[in-house]
Amino acid sequence: MKGDVHDIGKNIVGVVLRCNNYKVIDLGVMVPCQTILDAAREHKADIIGLSGLITPSLEEMSHVAKEMQRRALIFRC
Repeated sequence: MKGDVHDIGKNIVGVVLRCNNYKVIDLGVMVPCQTILDAAREHKADIIGLSGLITPSLEEMSHVAKEMQRRALIFRC
């Protein structure tokens, strides 16, 4: 939904990052894990931002993080 809390927050974060010389690639909402990871690799992303407020989206965020670890895109500190 355009203008919801996630959209507003995403826009604010995008503005702050752009003002600090980051290139922001906005993939939209409800993007599959594979699409996120493919785009991160293609654009050589330093950061992946995900938003989640309700349980299903939090579970999806966890899934993306686990998949990043499995693919060695992130490492534990």
